[in-house]
Amino acid sequence: MLRYRRVSTWRNQAGSVTIWGLGLTIVLAGFAGLVIDTWRVFAERQDLSGMADAAAIAAATAIDIPHLNLTGEVVLDGDLATDRAFEYLANQDGWSIDIAARIDPSPDGAFVTVILEKEVDFTLLGPLLPGEDPLHITVTSLASPNVVAP
Repeated sequence: MLRYRRVSTWRNQAGSVTIWGLGLTIVLAGFAGLVIDTWRVFAERQDLSGMADAAAIAAATAIDIPHLNLTGEVVLDGDLATDRAFEYLANQDGWSIDIAARIDPSPDGAFVTVILEKEVDFTLLGPLLPGEDPLHITVTSLASPNVVAP
C-alpha cells in the first residue's frame, strides 16, 4: 500500500515541472527584454549626447569676426553658429530624421545651446507592454567660445 501511494503521488505531480519550466522561461525572457531595452535606451542617449556636444562645439567656433575687430569682444554670430551645428549633425553617421534638433544661440552671443530629442520604441518589451508610449530622450549641450589670453 505504501508503495502504491508513492507512485500515485508521483503521478499527480507529473506536469508540475513543465509548468515551472514555462513560468521560469517567461520570467527570464521578460528580464532579458528589460535589460536589452534599457541598454538600448542608454546607448541611444549616449549617442545623442555625443552628437549634441560636438555640434555645440562646432557652433561655438562661429565667432563674429567684424564685431571682434570693431570692439575686441568675442561673441558668436548666431546664424553662422546655427549653420555650423546643423552642418555637423547632417554629416554624422547616427543622424536621422527621427532626431529633432534645435540650435539656440544666446541673444548676446555668449553661448549656444544644442537640444536633440528622439523617441525610442520598446523592442523586446513591446509585446509585453501593448499600447505603451515610446520613451522620449532629450539631451542638451551648451558651449561658448574659449578665449585664451596671449
